[in-house]
Amino acid sequence: MARIRIIKKNDEFNSEYEIGDIFEIEGTWYGGVHITGKSGVPVSLDKDEYMELDTEPEPDDEENTEPGGEKDGGKVGEKAPKRDIRAGDIVRHFKREWVSQETSEYLYKVLAFAQHTETGERLVIYQALYAPFKICARPYAMFMSLVDRDKYPDVKQTYRFEKQEV
Repeated sequence: MARIRIIKKNDEFNSEYEIGDIFEIEGTWYGGVHITGKSGVPVSLDKDEYMELDTEPEPDDEENTEPGGEKDGGKVGEKAPKRDIRAGDIVRHFKREWVSQETSEYLYKVLAFAQHTETGERLVIYQALYAPFKICARPYAMFMSLVDRDKYPDVKQTYRFEKQEV
């Protein structure tokens, strides 16, 4: 899961955390996150007490483990291959092979990487470069996954989304 930095302390008597401390998120709830405090005690923090860190993929990871991917039935802990896709990149979906290359269909701009507030799952936020220019979110593991060769045996593209070289 992601990490957070403490930016405000709502309970001045709690010695489990101080402003500036960094913790791994252990879980989430509708009002914030759960962490393990300095002495190992579970602590629940309100949303106004912390800021999230590490919302983009780690560039040095060999693989990124992401929960809840669609491939293989959406198994928790699905591995997403390391990919060099960053916010601002133009990517093409594998279905672009089926349309004219003169159209912008199946081309997207990666806007950001985000984290689901309830599950902690990493998401990719991207926008279609064709009308109606819809903005979408997809689980990181699914976005970075290989094309399902059982379902699409004739597709040439290796990954579901690949960086479009300009």
